[in-house]
Order: sequence, then structure tokens, then C-alpha cells
Amino acid sequence: MTSLDDGATFDYLVCGAGPAGSVVAGRLSADPDVRVLLVESGGTDDVPSVLDPDQWPLNLMTDRHWDFFAEPNPHLNDRRLGYAMARVLGGGGSVNAGVWARGHRTDWDGYAEVTGDPAWGYEQVLERYRRIEDWHGTPDPARRGTGGPMYIQPAQDVHPLFTAALDGAESTGIPRFGSANGELMEHVTGCAILDEFNRDGVRQSPFRAYLGDHADRPNLTVLTGTTVSRVLVSGGRATGVEIIRDGKALQVFASGEVVLSLGAINTPAVLQRSGIGGEEELRGFGIPVVQHLPGVGGNLNDHIRFSCVWEAPDDVSLPLSSRSKSVSFWGDESRPGGPEFVLYTIPGSAVSEEIAAQYPPPEQAITLMPALRPRSTGRVRLSGVDPFAAPRIDTGFLSDPADVRSALSAIERTREIGNSAALRPFAAREVAPRLGIDLEDFLRNAVETYWHQCGTARMGNDDQAVVDSSLRVRGIDRLRVADASVLPKVTVANTMAPSVLVGERAAELLTR
Repeated sequence: MTSLDDGATFDYLVCGAGPAGSVVAGRLSADPDVRVLLVESGGTDDVPSVLDPDQWPLNLMTDRHWDFFAEPNPHLNDRRLGYAMARVLGGGGSVNAGVWARGHRTDWDGYAEVTGDPAWGYEQVLERYRRIEDWHGTPDPARRGTGGPMYIQPAQDVHPLFTAALDGAESTGIPRFGSANGELMEHVTGCAILDEFNRDGVRQSPFRAYLGDHADRPNLTVLTGTTVSRVLVSGGRATGVEIIRDGKALQVFASGEVVLSLGAINTPAVLQRSGIGGEEELRGFGIPVVQHLPGVGGNLNDHIRFSCVWEAPDDVSLPLSSRSKSVSFWGDESRPGGPEFVLYTIPGSAVSEEIAAQYPPPEQAITLMPALRPRSTGRVRLSGVDPFAAPRIDTGFLSDPADVRSALSAIERTREIGNSAALRPFAAREVAPRLGIDLEDFLRNAVETYWHQCGTARMGNDDQAVVDSSLRVRGIDRLRVADASVLPKVTVANTMAPSVLVGERAAELLTR
């Protein structure tokens, strides 16, 4: 285990080894004259359930996650959702389902509009993605890059279930594209085989891509099993962080900058424990106010997932992997512009405990998993000053009635796809929901998370924004946030690739 002296000083402190933090630490430490400390609360990623992407569910409820739970939600029949966040080298990029989803044109152009900074617009982001990717699919020089650190390819060994799911989507008017990124991310509606960041069946996480061959750099120190308690601020400037290691509190300092990359739950919690947040809330815990930023912890965004199940015929062969290899996107008529729904298909039954009890899953099943980008937002609050105390999480799911209407429309389209002729060889009988039931009650019992939490330290220029377009925490010098918490709203699909992009942008800003 790497040792560290109390009071040690580095040029940069990067807190969190997730998709964005790994990028920042990798880019900064490429300069041999720059000393970088990377702090991660979790442990090694060198375990089979991480390296084999097909085993990703085995990481849930282990020490590779913070096993958070959301508050009871009156809009979900008072259910408490499990709300895990990754806790391992590589963060979510080490324990997710391996999907590479870059975000839609309207996502990035929307961020540019909110921040007033064209660097976040689609055209500039597209150029960064081209530098990030090492694309091993059909060439698309205008949109896809080669030679970058992230090995990206179309999903391999695609089972007929997934091509049938695309056929079913096409039968409802959703056009098919050659890639889930590229041109599709410039259209409102489309379906495709997924892109993934696996190579020869082995996960190529951002940590492995940016740091795997460089973790032994003499100017880079990687500390695992180390939790960030708070940022040290003096005279309006971040000077270091307090960390908990082997049960002891240590202080480490930065001659340059501190970067928080702890994710959409832990980043706002660390800011609040540091005295950066809403005055009233901080004083309620006896925390001296360093900077009044009422937006810290607010604007929690996430996809609202509500799975639908069909019984599969006994004699049909289903994929052994629990990962989807196809995806469909479509829009919401009440919010024109970009896709608002994303749909994945997996073998087996993957539903909430309440739905499983109400509609017992058959031995052979397939699940179509639609999700909505909600209008509803939630909030992350402290439950105490202990850095190991789980924050209070209010997802806000379905608190906006418009989300209920949109979700019900998504269920109807999902049923249309699941009951299509194309999927009939794999979907013999609709199990949940089915004709004659109260769909709204089904929805409230079915809702779960896709673990795409973001938005709780969002970029912007208004009084609820936490960071500016250069990712600097407002009112605090030499403190930046680089993770999905800066995104003003959730992208149309998975948030790992956008987090890598945020990490690249942060590294650009720190080294220019």
C-alpha cells in the first residue's frame, strides 16, 4: 500500500478515480514535471467481475459500490430506491454494462447555451470525441476518431434477440442506423447496435485507458482505500483536502489546483462538508459557511427506468450475457428537438421487487427497459458531517405530472415493440404490464434508476449554478469539479462517455 505523509504537497490533487478523474490524472501526469495525487475511496479494479463486462451485476451490493438508498418517494408509492454509486478504480466505468454513448447534438448545444460557452457545443465536443476514440467500426471520418486512448467498437457476438428488437423498433417507425453514436446522435429518432468499450471480451475502462500503463509514473501517486472528507479553503482559495486513510485524518496540499471527481452524490456532499453550499443548510449542521452556493446538491438528474417483461418460449435460446447490445431512441411530442426516451433489451427478468411480487417472472423471459429523461429533479443533502454517513437523496422521480404522461406513452410504445411480429420468436406472452391493469399504478411500482446520476454541481451563469463553464467552483479559487455532476441535465443515454469528455475538457483548462 502506498504511504503518504501528513502535510504532503503536490501540484494537483484529483479526488476520485472515476471516468473523469482518471482522464484528468492521466493527462496531468503525462508532464513529468507535474506532481499529481489521485485519491480513490475504493480498491483495485483487477477482479473478474470488473474485467469481464458480462459479470457487471455481480459488483452490486459489494465493496465496489457506495450502497446508497434514496428517501421514500410519495410519487413511487413511498418506495425507497437503491441508488448505488461506484467505489473502485475506474468508478462507473469499471462496474457498468460497458456502453459507450456520447450524448446527442441537442445535449451539447444546450450546455453551450446555458453556459454561454461554445466550447461545450456539439461541433467542438465532436472534435474532442474524435481525439478520445480509437474506433474499430465502419469508418466515419467526420464523426469518429482513431488512435485515441479509448478502444471503441460495435457490440460483438450480437444475438438474434437484439436484431429482432431493432426489427421491432423499425416496425413502429424508428429508423435504423449503423452506429449508436455518429449520425444517430444528430437525429430525434433511431435505433442501432450499441457501441462498447470492450476488447476481446475484456473491459477497457477509462482508468485502464488513461492510467493502466502509466500508474507507475514517478510523478503520480495513486491512493486507494482513501476517502476525501473536505476541501481545505483559506482566503477564498482551495489549498488542499482532508482525507481519511486507515481510520486517520490527514491533510494534503496542492500548490496548483484541487479537482473534485467524486460523482453526482459525493461531490456535492464534499462541497457541503467544506462549507460550500446553501447557508441555511450548512448552519443546520454547524458547518461554517465558506461560500454560499444554494445550487450545491440541487438539480439531481437521472434517467427514470420502468422495465416491461415478456415470457420467452421454452425452446428458444437466449443470450447468456445480461447486457443489452441494441438501443432505440425516440422523442416526446411535448418536448420536441431531441430524443427523450432510450430503450434497451436484455434476456431474463429485471424488474423492481414490487413488480416481481405482483407479476411473478417466468423461468424464461426477456425485458425491454425504457427510460425517460425527466422534467423532475431531485436533491442531495447531508445527513451529518461524518464523511462516511450516507447523504440524503431525493430523486424527485415523477414529481412532475408531465413525466407520468410521458412515461405512460413510453410504456405503450415499448409494448408495441415487444408485441411486434419481429420479436414474437422471443416474446410469447406479455407478463408485466399486461392488458387490463392500471398502468399508472404499474409505473409507480416499476420505476428504478439507470444509475446515470448527474447535475448536482451544474455549470451555468445563474444563481443556482455551482461551476462556471471552465468548471471552476464559483467564488473559490483553484477548485474545480470534473464529473457528471457539472452536466446541467442528463444526456440522452449513459453518462460515462460524457464524463470522459468532461475530464478531457478539465485537463485542457488546467494545462493551457
